[in-house]
Amino acid sequence: MNIKTHLTKTIASSWFSLIVTSICQLVMIPVALAVLSKADFALYAIITQLLMAVMLAEIGARSACARLLIDARVKGKDAYDRMWVASVCVYCVQALLMLIIILAVAPFLAELFHLAPEESQLARSIFIVVGLINTANYVFSILATALLAGQRLNQINMYGAISMVLQMIVFILALKMGAGLWAYPIALVSSTLCTQILSLILALKHNLVGHFSFALFSWIEMKEVFSLGFDVFVAAMFSMVMGNSLLILSGHLLTLEQTAILAINLKLVSMMTQILQRIPGSASPILMQLVSEGKNPQFGKWWEFVTKMTISMALLAAGMFILWNKAVVSAWTSPDMVMPLASVALLSLIPFRYLVHYQFVNTLTVYKEIRKVKLMLVWEIVLYISLAYGLGKAFGLNGLLAANILSMLGGALIGGMKWFAVFSEIPVRRQVVLLSKLTLPLVLSFAILSLAGERLLNDGIIGTATLSLIWGAVFTAIGYFVLLNDAERDSFWKILNSLRKHRLSKVKI
Repeated sequence: MNIKTHLTKTIASSWFSLIVTSICQLVMIPVALAVLSKADFALYAIITQLLMAVMLAEIGARSACARLLIDARVKGKDAYDRMWVASVCVYCVQALLMLIIILAVAPFLAELFHLAPEESQLARSIFIVVGLINTANYVFSILATALLAGQRLNQINMYGAISMVLQMIVFILALKMGAGLWAYPIALVSSTLCTQILSLILALKHNLVGHFSFALFSWIEMKEVFSLGFDVFVAAMFSMVMGNSLLILSGHLLTLEQTAILAINLKLVSMMTQILQRIPGSASPILMQLVSEGKNPQFGKWWEFVTKMTISMALLAAGMFILWNKAVVSAWTSPDMVMPLASVALLSLIPFRYLVHYQFVNTLTVYKEIRKVKLMLVWEIVLYISLAYGLGKAFGLNGLLAANILSMLGGALIGGMKWFAVFSEIPVRRQVVLLSKLTLPLVLSFAILSLAGERLLNDGIIGTATLSLIWGAVFTAIGYFVLLNDAERDSFWKILNSLRKHRLSKVKI
């Protein structure tokens, strides 16, 4: 299977999985809000984000193991078995560290989020139980890592979809039976078991489970995992802070009711981010393989194509989110969950900010050289937390959201571009021109469209739909005439002609 076919199938399966996951989550949230109070809903959202932060204890080991297992498969079975043994040991050690952190943090939840006595005991119990489930899930996620190294991301995506459907069914049944907040951990257990059993069957079928023997244990592989893992850890810590600190800071600085409203809107943005991240995420194993095989020119071609798709789609989605937020949130939950337009606009840029960083900085992990920007990433974390806390106290929610974009301007982006240019042989100037071409025309066009169509935006669904069609047409025109080069436009027409001839060949005369 060639790269184009493999990438297309992987992205398609990723999006299918995400569509199923999104639908399940969209169903689960209003069901939960109908049974739970806003405070309870916000409480679980905060606990979930805090547990995600605890995952930082893996110090990048999972990403490092995936990258090194891909290299080991290229070298042969003996190298793969040695790396498999090292990976299993690393996963067990990291899981133990996570469990220790969870048990240490649990007693301080009440003070951290100003919880009432009746809330604190429930929060502590759920935090520990979900933490135990996540820890066990982490250990067995070595199977998913093996499938990723074996280029089986399609199957991983499909298993994720199946598990999410099961989680939704169990969650709704548990709520109906009066389980309350305990419905979440009960549903999580069912989906975790489903995912890991299916992953084990597939990994065994394709001989991706290495031979485990302590005789194969070597400190050399362990050192390699932790060395690369610690480099990846800073990037993972950055992503974790940027992606999961918003609700934690909101729970600390704002009321639980305000945090519940943010959690609802943030769920839509998180879905947007996940949908868009599937484009570069699906390409990552392929890009790693190209680098492992020394095919740098091919890497550059595919990286640029994936970047164009990713960033432009992020801006298209941001515009649609601004246009449809009020209608969707009102219909999905209730009108009192709608955020002010300024907050919606700032929130819509979170996926764009994340994906720009993912493509221009985090891609250094493909070359196992993310260590080059470790200090820059640490500085950007400090900058973001400082801005978020200061602006959040001064301006509330808008301050928290503005810190996300402002921190990018003084963070690791430029440094990441410089080092990426060294390893990928894609000059910084070319990267800057690419990012400018992807960003400026679309942002300016949407700003002009919003100002010119302000009346339409207030005319309800018909006006919103009209503006959406115009925005889609503008995006298509800019994408074709500005973003695509001549070769890509030729390829576009060749694909269309191929599809047309394929359809005509099926017509019987």
